[in-house]
Amino acid sequence: MTEKLLAFDIWGDYAYFRRGYTSTSTISYPFPSRTTIAGLVSGILGLEKDSYHDLFNENNSKIGLRILNPIKKININLNYINTKEGFLLSDIKSNPRVQVQAEFLKDVKYRIYVSLSDNQYMDELFSLLNEHKSVYTPCLGISECIANFNLVYDDLLKLNKQNGTNVDINSILLKNKYDLLIEPKKKYGVVKSPGFMDSDRVVYKFLEHYYEENGNSIKIKQGEYYKVGDENIALY
Repeated sequence: MTEKLLAFDIWGDYAYFRRGYTSTSTISYPFPSRTTIAGLVSGILGLEKDSYHDLFNENNSKIGLRILNPIKKININLNYINTKEGFLLSDIKSNPRVQVQAEFLKDVKYRIYVSLSDNQYMDELFSLLNEHKSVYTPCLGISECIANFNLVYDDLLKLNKQNGTNVDINSILLKNKYDLLIEPKKKYGVVKSPGFMDSDRVVYKFLEHYYEENGNSIKIKQGEYYKVGDENIALY
């Protein structure tokens, strides 16, 4: 594993990270899953679909995420094709479209931390972000939610692992790895989302995270973390 890390902010007016429990789920995760982040970074690099899963497996990568804007939700109607009568519009005799109300996130902004064992990809990713370029247009969940982005630190950073007690962590946390010190006036949440998938796009491991809905820090009783600038973050 490389000891280098980069961070970039990504934001947009709307995001839609559909929970894939069923094919008809319209509820959004509060932030992108690890598999979504892998797809986002791979799109910036221009990697072909389903070619990057090994690059982002547990041995070759570390990812972190910080919520920068409070989580806000809004319902928006999506137009779907009524496929009960056919898959082509010409085959559907009745109303071919059906509207489904979906839960979107509004005014989102995240900070994403990336560390890859492949130094060439790390250098390419840093160069693209530094020049505000991407091979494919970044989006927040679906193509309609186009995102903007910028590099946070002007160099690749060395991972600075530390261990401490009563530490304020600025990123989301793995639930099975940390115990929290609950503080007043903070709004905590727990979510389980896809962590890793194989080349057949089958999720073989889910991850469960603690997060604070307004982007505030989360205090841990004890544990490992990384010092990045003036931030304390957890990688997973």
